[in-house]
Amino acid sequence: MNRSMKPGAKARHGEVRRLWPTERDLFTAHLLRLDAASRRERFGTAVNDEFLTDYAESTFGIGGLVYAYVEAGEVRGAAELRGLEELVVQTGEAAFSVERDWRRRGIGAALFGHLITAARNRGIRTLYMTYLPENIAMRNLARKFEAELISGYNDVECRIATGAPTPFTLLDEALNHAQGFAAMSLALQRKLWQPALFSTAGGPH
Repeated sequence: MNRSMKPGAKARHGEVRRLWPTERDLFTAHLLRLDAASRRERFGTAVNDEFLTDYAESTFGIGGLVYAYVEAGEVRGAAELRGLEELVVQTGEAAFSVERDWRRRGIGAALFGHLITAARNRGIRTLYMTYLPENIAMRNLARKFEAELISGYNDVECRIATGAPTPFTLLDEALNHAQGFAAMSLALQRKLWQPALFSTAGGPH
């Protein structure tokens, strides 16, 4: 059975945590930094900035959630879980993106572990994921998590059995959510405080 990483798992100098809708701009900036090859690996075809911006706007809906690797306040890798609005079928769709200079650091595996935990806790028993045949990194990641691989003409489909939720997976996710919400709140406070500090510093003495 697949195991998730500990909440807030470290990958080098950053951390893996859930992203909240108020952090959509961080997710959008991450997607826009992907190079042409990374965009094709993520979406299966060439996409432009407008497409990525529109995609990010629709990501934080009822049917999905996002985990991210955050380093120095920037998202450098992301994992998406979609299909949560149709829990009766007990399946979900996973997708991943990691910026080129942040690869080969274990970020993808850390993101995958959190996504599996989230899926288990929501009654999703099977995760589906597709990748291009030349995407060796995703193939290795899928094998690491014991995925069933089905090769097609243009892509490879992965099927991953997640298992049932346990008290430990529920606690893992609860702790990660608390950590992520605290990080988001702190970042928001900094944004609000900074203009006020500059205003005070520039005012009359």
